[in-house]
Amino acid sequence: MTQALIDPAIELMKGQRFGEALHLLRRIIEQDPSQWNAWYMAGQCCRYLNDVDGAIDHLSRAAKLKKDSPPIFLALGIAFQLNTQWDDAIEAFRRAIEIDSDYELAYNSLALTQKKRGELDKALHNYDAGAKALARRIAKAMRNSQISSILKHRDTAGSLWTEYAMYAALYLVSSEQGINAIAWPTGQQAQEEERTEKHSGLYWFDAPNDKGENVRLFLPNYFNTFREQLKRDPGYSNLIGNRGTILELLGRHDEARQHFDEATEFQP
Repeated sequence: MTQALIDPAIELMKGQRFGEALHLLRRIIEQDPSQWNAWYMAGQCCRYLNDVDGAIDHLSRAAKLKKDSPPIFLALGIAFQLNTQWDDAIEAFRRAIEIDSDYELAYNSLALTQKKRGELDKALHNYDAGAKALARRIAKAMRNSQISSILKHRDTAGSLWTEYAMYAALYLVSSEQGINAIAWPTGQQAQEEERTEKHSGLYWFDAPNDKGENVRLFLPNYFNTFREQLKRDPGYSNLIGNRGTILELLGRHDEARQHFDEATEFQP
């Protein structure tokens, strides 16, 4: 019976008919209070209906029933944030990150809360941590295959993204055994690789150097693919733009402008 009401409630929420969806979800909760997803969706309905107290109540119940769901703790943190309960919001966002360290949305909301509290240095750190989380997620999803699409170099207004690409490469190697060092192609090597496509769609390959160390060389296709993945994900532009705002507030205007320019270019 409850599933018969869940599906229509989801459709009503998709149509932004939150009051009607909430009515169905409360019927589900009355029939079966253990339905954490009904509590979660009801909390989201309350939030969009500007009932923040109701959102906190429903989402808190959802969090107790489902203790390992980052989206629930993110939603709960946002509700606390809307209610200016800063400490509770921070605790909820940190719980979401504890469950999933690559959950960039929680870093973004944590940093926003810290900004609202005037903790600009902490906000600056966590916007960067969010971009790194996104970088890890993108790199971990890459499958190093010769049949991967080959993407080409294109000029960008900023170069912050290359720092996150290199960070993600270091992260990938740190979790593997047998790799002693990593390397990047020189500009000339990158041009030659793009011209000849010698390694097809590979993102990297491993080879020994003259010292007998196993070195992983990250190819142009890794960087070009990473760039385009960032371009497709609105999270990167949002995090970089928000970090630029903090830099501006801290008086670091040149760095702020660099972030704003890159955020504009990387909007999907």
